[in-house]
Amino acid sequence: MGVEHIALVVSDFEDGGVERNLTNLARGLARLGVTTSLLVGDPDHAYLQDLEPGLRVLRVTEPRAEFLSDFIREERPDWLVTGKLADDLAALAARSGLPPAAGGATRLVAAVGTLMSGRFATYRWNLWKTRRETGEIHACYHRLHGITAVSQAVAEDLEQIFGITQVPIAVLNNPILPDDLADLAAAPCPHPWLAEPRGPDRPPVIIALGGLRKVKDFATLLRAFAAVDRPTARLLIIGEGKERRRLSRLAARLGIAGRVDLAGFIANPFPYLARADLLALSSRREGLPNALVEAMALGTPVVATDCTGGVRDLLQHGRLGRLVPVGDTTALAAALDLGLHRPEADTLDREALRQAAEPYRLVPAAQAYLEFFRSLPAPAGE
Repeated sequence: MGVEHIALVVSDFEDGGVERNLTNLARGLARLGVTTSLLVGDPDHAYLQDLEPGLRVLRVTEPRAEFLSDFIREERPDWLVTGKLADDLAALAARSGLPPAAGGATRLVAAVGTLMSGRFATYRWNLWKTRRETGEIHACYHRLHGITAVSQAVAEDLEQIFGITQVPIAVLNNPILPDDLADLAAAPCPHPWLAEPRGPDRPPVIIALGGLRKVKDFATLLRAFAAVDRPTARLLIIGEGKERRRLSRLAARLGIAGRVDLAGFIANPFPYLARADLLALSSRREGLPNALVEAMALGTPVVATDCTGGVRDLLQHGRLGRLVPVGDTTALAAALDLGLHRPEADTLDREALRQAAEPYRLVPAAQAYLEFFRSLPAPAGE
């Protein structure tokens, strides 16, 4: 079946990786000549500026299932792609019962970017709740026409924990890196810590990116940074979220507030990444983090928690960046200290980092998604 119109849905459009990835996927599909619609909760978000001509952005209104049902009936897209569980459920409810002539032939695909079982971590001792949500996710996902996963670990999680074995699952690289990455990285960097190029004459800067949420575990990063025996080093965290006040207080208690900057959301983080000495990923769980790929593409050294198979595979089991146990302050501090060690940094094979990130460029990754969509068979009876 040929693909003529693809719609991508992110109703709760915030500052995270799902939003950036689906926006980039929409951009890549549009460049490939596919009629593409991006259905979002906030059309004015910074991620959605300067998009490709012809890429249509529509505001999702509540109730979202009703909005999606109307959209399917009126537009009849060949594919509807969702990236968050709430939208997965809304898309299924919207399509349910629609005959092919009214849009019921629209195929539904979920783009899964994280270990779904990770959502159980906050209530792992509540077996009843875990079983209930496991059943709900199984009931939802086995009704889809296809699933994409950002890593083999994410795919295995769906198959082994949730029993999703009858729906085609493809492990596909996210379209993370824009074609104009070099130009974006070369833009002026307004932060005073990064005004000068990295080198022995500038205090070292560690950078971290992500929403200020517990899953990113920036608290452990702050404690590790405080333990690094480099009094001139600085830590710049780009992102916004509910943990801001708690993290600010922790930095003050640790005596490092003057060397830590919670810089908030920044639409173009590439000049910061390109000039930093080291990227630190402290997450408790990830599918495959954008920030890690972006830093590697710019040749910036990385240190990461061994939080999923996706991170381990990307870093080639530690060959391209140090891996440390999740939540281990001492191990993370030691890895940060080694990462900032000048002789080691000077001998790093930065070209190997860049090459490892190449498969995540926008158009090639979007082409792989398009080929997967086209490979899925029509459901029986349609």
